[in-house]
Amino acid sequence: MIEIYINGERHKLTANITLVEILALKQVAEQSVAVVVNQVIIPRSEWPHYQCQIGDQVEFFSAVAGG
Repeated sequence: MIEIYINGERHKLTANITLVEILALKQVAEQSVAVVVNQVIIPRSEWPHYQCQIGDQVEFFSAVAGG
């Protein structure tokens, strides 16, 4: 188990969990978000391979239309 933060909340998850697996766990649609880990934008193409590490700060951002 590793401890990471997702949108500011602490979570204990299995080691080697990927960003795609976290999105599925949190029921977040991949098409609707950008993912930032430790203040670095992670390209969508890397999500299936990016394995979170102890203490990572993961943030999901959704685009919002407005005027």
